[in-house]
Parts: sequence; structure tokens; C-alpha cells
Amino acid sequence: MMINFLRLLPVALVLTPTLVNQGNDFLRQNPMKQLQETGRCFSCNLSGVNLSEANLQGFDLRSTNLQGANLKNANLRYANLQWADLRNVNLQGADLTGANLSFSLLVNANLQRANLEASNLKMTDLRNSNLSHANLIKASISQNLQNSRSVNLCRTTLPSGTMMSGGCNNMPPQKTGLLK
Repeated sequence: MMINFLRLLPVALVLTPTLVNQGNDFLRQNPMKQLQETGRCFSCNLSGVNLSEANLQGFDLRSTNLQGANLKNANLRYANLQWADLRNVNLQGADLTGANLSFSLLVNANLQRANLEASNLKMTDLRNSNLSHANLIKASISQNLQNSRSVNLCRTTLPSGTMMSGGCNNMPPQKTGLLK
């Protein structure tokens, strides 16, 4: 029996978007399940997820895409976020004590009032990030934040323990979507 593929083509074109969307939902649910069960999600796509107030203490999120995620007030103490994509992420009030953020992208990130004490920020891209009122005591940083014009350091406590007092009126613009 010979199948006429030209007759099946319209059916395939109609079903393809539905199957692709279901596949994307499955792919997103699978990393979340893996994260909950194992505490690690290496190189996962968790972009845009809402993990506000989540307890992710000690979790391994190396190379994970968390672009645009909401991690407001999350517990990320001692978490491994090395090489993570954290662009446009909301980490407002998050506890990142002892976290490894080396080589990660924190471009346009909201880190207002975040606790980054003793965290590893070596080779981290902090362009256009808001670190106002953040705690960086004993943090390892490979750049001179004080000379950075794109990072908001209003009332930020630096690794040395000194608090930045100037620059609060000349803050770089922040995307309003980050402050949710």
C-alpha cells in the first residue's frame, strides 16, 4: 500500500505547532522536576521562571540559563551559579552568601539589598546592574566597581567593608520589569 504524502502534508503542518508547544512545556517542567529532586540542574533552561522566595541553598546551577527569572528574596546561600546566564534577573533581597557567581552574566540584574557576603564574583559581568544597598563584604571581585559607571552602587557595602555614599542621584536607568 502506497501512502500519498501530499495528502498528509496539510495535517502535519496543522499539528506541528501544537506538538512543538507541548514539547517546550515538557522541556521546561523536566528541569524544574530535576532541580526539586536533586538540587542540581547543570546547563538547564530556566529562563523566565518564578523562584521568588525559593530555598535553593547549596544548589548546583552551573551554566544554567536563568535569563529574566524572578529570584526575589530567594535563598541562594552557597549555590553554584558559575557560568550562569543571569541577564535581566531579579535578585532583589536574595541571600547569595558564599555563592559562586564567577564567569556569570549579571547584565541588567537587580541586586538591590542582596546579600553577596563572601561570594565569588570573579570575572562576572555586572554591566548596568543595580547593587544599591547590597552587601559585598569579603566578596571576591576581579574588577574595580568603584570606577564602573554602569553599576549602581548607592549605599553598597564594598568588600573592604566601606559603604559607598555617593552616586545615588546619578544612578543608571533600570528596567522597570526587574523591580516586580
